[in-house]
Amino acid sequence: LTTKEVVLSLPLSGLVNVNDGDVVVRTTDGKSVKSVTGATPTRFGVVVRNGVGKSGKDTAGNEAYQLGDILPIKTIGTIWVKPNAPVTDITAKVYVKTANGTTGAPLGSLSSTAADGTEFPNASWETVTNPEGLAILRLRGA
Repeated sequence: LTTKEVVLSLPLSGLVNVNDGDVVVRTTDGKSVKSVTGATPTRFGVVVRNGVGKSGKDTAGNEAYQLGDILPIKTIGTIWVKPNAPVTDITAKVYVKTANGTTGAPLGSLSSTAADGTEFPNASWETVTNPEGLAILRLRGA
């Protein structure tokens, strides 16, 4: 699956650390990103796996991006992701968890079901989940 790709380099705002593969929200001025912390934002992007630029640690002690770090954010192209709920039909919509409610998944996690989520506009599944729980997500810009 090859296609045009857009990866933005944007600083992280807010006090919540993020990791490779996390969904983030572009701020309204477009100059930074922040973690998904609720409400119903729709200008999502996915943090591209990168071995440099992380100055913080997550709760498990792994390297993570923190306030001020520059993140590689994919907004157009394809990317492997690990959805919270298995993708069994590539025509299913893509959702990002934006509310604490009925499911225990973390905010910002991806799913093919609407539980506690907001639709990820201009995104679609390209594959069902594989045995490792990964699926290809196509992004067409926000």
